[in-house]
Amino acid sequence: MLRITHASREEIPVVHRIMLVAFEEYRGVLDPPSGALSETVEDIIRKITPDGGAVIAWYADEPVGSARYLLHPGYLYIGRVSVLPQHRGFGAGSALLQYLEQLALDGQLEETRVGVRLSLPANVAYYRKLRYEVIEEHEYPSQTDRYYIMSKRLR
Repeated sequence: MLRITHASREEIPVVHRIMLVAFEEYRGVLDPPSGALSETVEDIIRKITPDGGAVIAWYADEPVGSARYLLHPGYLYIGRVSVLPQHRGFGAGSALLQYLEQLALDGQLEETRVGVRLSLPANVAYYRKLRYEVIEEHEYPSQTDRYYIMSKRLR
């Protein structure tokens, strides 16, 4: 049984651990490197306070995924969607997204957004499959990669 819960402040280390394990496959692969691999627990707390939070996906009593969110005028930004490698392909990622999409709707927001690197085409395809559409394209300052801002209209 998969369930999603809001992460308490005391559970932010769990969010951090899941993110580090999930993003490890990108170490030495992405240019510029993913900022996820250098974030600390304190960084996460600073980034989600006061206008955001984090959620955890649990399979039984085991945390298997996490994601963070930030409230913006008109939309909810979803970031650092992370699923432990051995638990991928069983719906934890889409469950996290669905949970956050419902959170946006409950807060009277009609849109969610994510940022996705073009150098990770499988991730772009994943979000497209979940009905996210490209609304912006940006280049990293190093000019070594680009990323999309993808949006999903909820109503």
